[in-house]
Parts: sequence; C-alpha cells; structure tokens
Amino acid sequence: MHNFGTLYRFELKKLLQRKMIWAALALLTVAAVLPSVSQVTGSMYVSDDVTGGEDQVWSHYELVQRERTDPAGLDGRLLDTDLIRETIGEMGYLSRITMPVAGNDNASQSVTVRQADPDEMGWTLDGYVIRGEYGDIYDTLERVVGQGNMKPDLTAQDYYAAVDAERARTYQYWGLTEDERAWWAERAEKLETPLPVTGYPDGGWTSLAETAYVGNLFIFLFAIIALSGLFPMERQRRTDALIRCAQNGKAPLYAAKFLAGLTVSFCGGLVILGAMAAGCLVLLGPEDAATAVQQLMDPTWGAPMTVGQLALTVCGIYLVASLIHAAFVMAVSLCTKGGTAAMAVCFGAMMLFIMIPVIPLSHPRLSQAWSLLPAVIGSTGFFDPRVVHIGGYLTNCQAAPLLWLALTLALAGLGLVLHRRTPGR
Repeated sequence: MHNFGTLYRFELKKLLQRKMIWAALALLTVAAVLPSVSQVTGSMYVSDDVTGGEDQVWSHYELVQRERTDPAGLDGRLLDTDLIRETIGEMGYLSRITMPVAGNDNASQSVTVRQADPDEMGWTLDGYVIRGEYGDIYDTLERVVGQGNMKPDLTAQDYYAAVDAERARTYQYWGLTEDERAWWAERAEKLETPLPVTGYPDGGWTSLAETAYVGNLFIFLFAIIALSGLFPMERQRRTDALIRCAQNGKAPLYAAKFLAGLTVSFCGGLVILGAMAAGCLVLLGPEDAATAVQQLMDPTWGAPMTVGQLALTVCGIYLVASLIHAAFVMAVSLCTKGGTAAMAVCFGAMMLFIMIPVIPLSHPRLSQAWSLLPAVIGSTGFFDPRVVHIGGYLTNCQAAPLLWLALTLALAGLGLVLHRRTPGR
C-alpha cells in the first residue's frame, strides 16, 4: 500500500464500474436540463376577444428567440428619468388577464396587457415582446417605489432615493450592525447611477442563476446514490479480513476511498451543472451576461454584480458543495455501517433542508449558520446581506465555500476515526 496513486485509481475504478452510478448521473443530468427546456416548450395563445381580430398563437421558443433581439431597443440605455417616464407611459395602464394555453384546455397563464382600445394594443409578436421588455422594468420600479407612486412624473432621483431607503430597511430587517452597514456603503459607492440596462433580462445566465439551486440538490442526491455503499461495500464483499492483514493498516485505504468519493461527487456535479448551463445558454441565449442584478433580480443589492458573474459564482459554490455532500454521505455510511441505512439518513437530511429553508431571525446566529448550509444556501436567494467575520467581512457566498472546505476536512478526520474503530487496525 506504499503506492497511494495505484490504490486511489483502484478505488476510483471500482466506483466507476457500478452501473447504478452511471444510471443516476444520466437521469439527473437529463433532469437538470428540463428547467430550461420547459421555458421554450408550449405555446402562447391570445384569443380574438382580446385582439379584436384573429387568434394569435406563438410558440414559447419563438418568443424567446425574438426577445434575444431586443426589439424595444433598450440595450445600452440608462435607467434615468427619460426611460422611467417612457416605461410608465408605455405600461402605465395595466391589467392582468388570463388566457388559455394552446393545446391544453385545463391550463392558463396570466399576461399583462394595457387597458386600451383593442386596435391600439398591437398584438403582434414584436408588440408582445416589446411590452414585455418595458414590463420587466416597470415591475422593478413598482417593486421599489410601490404601486401608488408609479406616476407619470416619477424621476430618477425619486427612484434611486427609494432604492437607498429600501436598502436601509433591508439592512435593518437582517439586523446588520453599523460597521456592517458602513462596509456595504463602501461597495454601494461603486454602483453606477443611473443604472445601465440591457434588453435581455430573462436570458440563459439569469435562468442558470435562478435554477442552479435545483442542480445543487441533484448533486446531493447523486452523492447519496453513488457513495452510500462505498465503505459498507467492504463488509458486503467480505474483504475486511484482507484489510486487517495490510502492512500499513487502514489509513491508506481509507484515504484512497475518501478521495475517490470526493472525485466522483465533484465530477458528477461538474456534469450536472454543465448540462444545466448548456441548456440555459443554448436555448435561452447568453445575451444577458452583462445585465446588472439590480435591473431585475434585486434592485437593492448593494454591490456591483452582473447576472453572468452571479451565475458563475453560484456554479462555483455548488461545485465546492459537491465535496462536502460527498464527505457527509461517507461519514454517515461509516456511522450506520450500512449502505441502505446511510442512504435513508442522508435522504431524510436533504428533505429536512428543503422543508426548513430558513430559521427565524429571532435566533440570529442560528439563522445565519443555517443559511450557510450547502443544501440550504440559495434556496431563498443569494442576496442575503449578512456578512461573516473571517479576517474581515465576507458575504455568505464568499464565506460558505471556505467553511465547507474546513468542514470537509473535519468530516474526513471523523471518518478516519470511525474507520479505525471497525475490526482490524
């Protein structure tokens, strides 16, 4: 066992020879692509009662492809007084109507339309997409200033003052200290005002940032399926007697198995997230990479960040999470000494994290610690302004991977202790 590389490759080969791992990876990879596929399937149906003319039917794929061309010409503009008033003028009289989905009499979708004469609505493909582009900006404005203040004389100064006030209320809600608010204020000074906007707010990068949380759960599920039986396999195959005779004891074998498990989980996560990213960018387009998160996702976020940067950060975080998912599953399998029992415990833990995504702020330390768990982070969004004190202030997204790597090492040590307590050296 002096040749650790040979031992590691042997354990990795044993894992990869299990057909169940490949079947699980294939199914989870297909499932990871479905969120983006669902956004381009189906049709949009507008009845002649709304248009005052013939029925209109467009596929969602047609809508997405037309959105990618920015027919409203908003890309490169600034969210200044002119654009704010233009948006309110275009979308100022709104109502929500429900329209049936073509080909499915039991399904419907809600659509924003302007209350006007049917002949003025312009129910064409371009007209619908243009109204949608302005509607996204309108929703952002309304979210900050409130429906009652969406008046034709609203100015950029009014809007950005409302953003600052809402940001201050957010910091108060999360219980940030004065020093933490000052830290955020330094970053807010780097924000561009007026905010540059793009005409592609709902593209592939936005979808990836919003749906990657599902990919993280798939990675956790893959680790459960792939690694629950990694250590109990020794008993099932009756090879533990041979391990007792090993000249160097169990430590090298444990290290090789543990490292092989981390490798499989990380590579599985890479495949799952890669498939999810490919589906989003190919089907929905990469044009929104430079869109500021403040344009649509969170107007009060207090630091410069684009949607593309957020999506890459989220994927990187979840790749690190694949390591702690694997370490947790292997530690549980050593505790339970059985693959089925380990799978049941880990699956139960995953369901617990899904059912309890937040802890009340009345317990601030516990609430923040819970929000940093790898199966929880991102379930309520990545715009939690609370910071972690590690040699300075770090956001949750910055601190979580460091804490997870440290916890992975701790679980590796715990696993070694448990492994040594089994019969043999």
